[in-house]
Amino acid sequence: MNNKKGQSLIDVIFSMGIVVLVLTGIIVLVVNTAKVKRLAFERQKAVELSQLLIEYKILESKSDSFSFWNGGSYGINNKDFGSDFSGYSYTINHDSGCNDQNCKITFTINWGDGQSLSVERLFLRKGI
Repeated sequence: MNNKKGQSLIDVIFSMGIVVLVLTGIIVLVVNTAKVKRLAFERQKAVELSQLLIEYKILESKSDSFSFWNGGSYGINNKDFGSDFSGYSYTINHDSGCNDQNCKITFTINWGDGQSLSVERLFLRKGI
């Protein structure tokens, strides 16, 4: 005599366990994707800030070349960028050396929990 009146309690618990396991995996994937997307966005903002700083230095090299080639500063501050880059700080390092023909400048952007981006730009006095 076959008694097939439905699923047993063990089958239901096992099925629910599989569903919970799959849903947990999906939730972990969504959370990790959101984190990676946020980090990429923050890094992109740092790249944009470094591009702005390089443009300021190019402007300085053309408008006040004496000050530029002698290691002067154009007076860039965070107010120049509005609130777009709040939480980001930067340093401009001329210590790599400037001579009569070229100047290598390092731009370092810092943000978040110790994250940083360094960009080097070589400026040539007479062009290439």
